[in-house]
Amino acid sequence: MVWIKNIRLETGYLEKEANDSVTTTDQVALKIENGTIQEIAKEVPAGIEGVIDGKNYLASPSLRDNHIHLDKGHYGGSWKAVVPVAGVKERIIEEEGFLVDFLQDAPKKAQALIDLICGSGATFLRVQVNLDPVIEMKNIELIREVLEKNSYRLDYELVAFPQHGTLKTQEKGLLSKAAKDDAINAMGGLDPATIDNDIEQSLETTFKIANENNKEIDIHLHDPGELGIYEIKRIVAFTKKYEMQGKVAITHAYSMGAVGEDSLLGVVKELAENQIAINTTVPIDAPAPPIPFLQKHGVRVNVINDNINDHWSPFGTGDMIRIANRAAEVFSMVDEISLSQAYGLVSNGLTALDAQGNRQWPNVGDSANILFTKAESTAHLIARVCPERVVMFKGEVVSGSFE
Repeated sequence: MVWIKNIRLETGYLEKEANDSVTTTDQVALKIENGTIQEIAKEVPAGIEGVIDGKNYLASPSLRDNHIHLDKGHYGGSWKAVVPVAGVKERIIEEEGFLVDFLQDAPKKAQALIDLICGSGATFLRVQVNLDPVIEMKNIELIREVLEKNSYRLDYELVAFPQHGTLKTQEKGLLSKAAKDDAINAMGGLDPATIDNDIEQSLETTFKIANENNKEIDIHLHDPGELGIYEIKRIVAFTKKYEMQGKVAITHAYSMGAVGEDSLLGVVKELAENQIAINTTVPIDAPAPPIPFLQKHGVRVNVINDNINDHWSPFGTGDMIRIANRAAEVFSMVDEISLSQAYGLVSNGLTALDAQGNRQWPNVGDSANILFTKAESTAHLIARVCPERVVMFKGEVVSGSFE
């Protein structure tokens, strides 16, 4: 059991003038025990020893990265820029040539990425791990071991990702084999039209295997324009067919940023009705899914790291707050409330205040997974990307110190 004093919690939005609000906060003490928040008090009771001084840091829900690759990067090893190629297919051919050699350093590099991402505030990672005809399940085995060594600082889910194509990977029975592994939480997929060249067979394979083995689904969809929209509609249809509402996510979905909102409305409503989440990196070199529009119609949107300094991209900081900052800038979330609510893009939708200013976190009994920051409010944190952070996971400080 530990008490933390001098912590600030957000309490509401105060409208000073029309469309001009500020976030209000109160200073509190938190009692943490057995990995949960046991009490929220004005002060620490008399006679308590070993109290941690939170030094006026703001408490917010810890961060969640819902889509990250830990297994094929350069980060944590020697610097290497990207070799230009013409599209996803050529990138996969490049990848086939180095996968075996990368196995040796994969654990060291994965650990470096975990240190980077979790050090900035994440306590949950949904990890995409290659499952392919070249190295089969070797990456899954290596990355799972690394994640287990870090179980003191994070929760995680594993996605068996057929980077080289669903149908090509399943020719060797690898997807069926991975689906029987209790450590695998979700089955991945990739561009059914342009990688598998068979939308229906690709999606049927993914959904059938996932459904039979009680796994979720996470499909990477880069295909552009109307083709991508058609694939999203087919994903919706398969979600209905297999009754997998709430168990499907689509990552990237850049096609949604390339068509008008009027054209999108029907499919967006279907995504919401079937609880299909959208994950996006908010790229600056391609249209991103229209986040505010999706949220307005009830679609859960997460912004993600995806890949950091690997053979796909030399960029990425690993900081989820910086990614939320980019989303806020791209979609003009510039007022206090919009910036505050942008925090939900990197916390699986959980924010200290709802859009009306009602406090919804923390509550007694909540897991003590907390990001403490030297920020005036979450709006301030998102806009300024405040660097001073302390990360708590299940009641234990796992990164940073109060200064």
